[in-house]
Amino acid sequence: MAPLLPHANFWTSRHDAEALPSPTNVIPFAGRIGANQEFSLEKNNCTQIELLQKFPDAAPWIPLRDSLSLRPLLEAVLWKAAVVEAIGTCLLVYLTCFVAVGLGQMVNVFASGALVPSLLGGLTAILILPLFIFATGPVSGAHLNPAITFATFFARLATLPRCILYVGFQTFGGAMAGLLLRASFDTRSFSVPGCYFDSTIVSTGSAFAIEFITDFALIFLSFGVGLDPRQRSVFGPALGPIFVGLVLGMCTFVTGFSRVGYTGFSGNPARCFGAMVGSHFAPYHWIYWVAPLSASAIHGMVYYLVPPYSRTRASCVSGGT
Repeated sequence: MAPLLPHANFWTSRHDAEALPSPTNVIPFAGRIGANQEFSLEKNNCTQIELLQKFPDAAPWIPLRDSLSLRPLLEAVLWKAAVVEAIGTCLLVYLTCFVAVGLGQMVNVFASGALVPSLLGGLTAILILPLFIFATGPVSGAHLNPAITFATFFARLATLPRCILYVGFQTFGGAMAGLLLRASFDTRSFSVPGCYFDSTIVSTGSAFAIEFITDFALIFLSFGVGLDPRQRSVFGPALGPIFVGLVLGMCTFVTGFSRVGYTGFSGNPARCFGAMVGSHFAPYHWIYWVAPLSASAIHGMVYYLVPPYSRTRASCVSGGT
């Protein structure tokens, strides 16, 4: 065997070694789920005025005029983040719907009925959601859910342009996932637990009440463990996505077996929209949009009354978070 060259090196020159690319900087965003506002700025940060003008939601408690301004629509970074939301939502919806259909077919296998499938569905959410939050969080903030985007807008942590782009691309991603589900099952005759209930047993009002309360719980708890800046010193931003996954898993489990004819809450309008694009639209599909939107608006009022940060207008300072 020929001897190794004495000066063999992976790099062709010292210049090439020094020219290795650096990681892309994270754009500050106060509504980044799971990071407890680790990547956000002070509202009065003098050193980041230009960035705050481009992205008013880089700091919490956005002034109403800046929140409604359409100027951020001109920023390519925001569109790139929305595309990542579409891709992440598409994959998340596809995987969670695919496994949910299989779990739904197991209801009659167990003597306990929907209890075991609901438990498995909750465990799936606990495992899969944090991974998607970790993967997409650095670029978009990892909403992957119109309900979360609505909630950050009403809590004045996201601008209207970001809300419009994210919800639009999330919905598109969910629709693509629905078409992929149709192709995977080779039929439109399938129902996804969490996006279906027996209207002969469960009234529309009852379904709306369950969806609204559970959506509110999901948003309230997700903000508490994944957006409250005071939690940074408790468990840090790395554990935030895991706790958000626990929240979704808990809500999925407790609503999946308690009511006969009700297959569980949705928690994600894009998920049910995609499921119905792939199968058939139910006459009550509006519930999966109106309930989370209402819950987000109510939560925004709570966030206004009990914000986790100071709303005082201080003089211009030179530091950031």
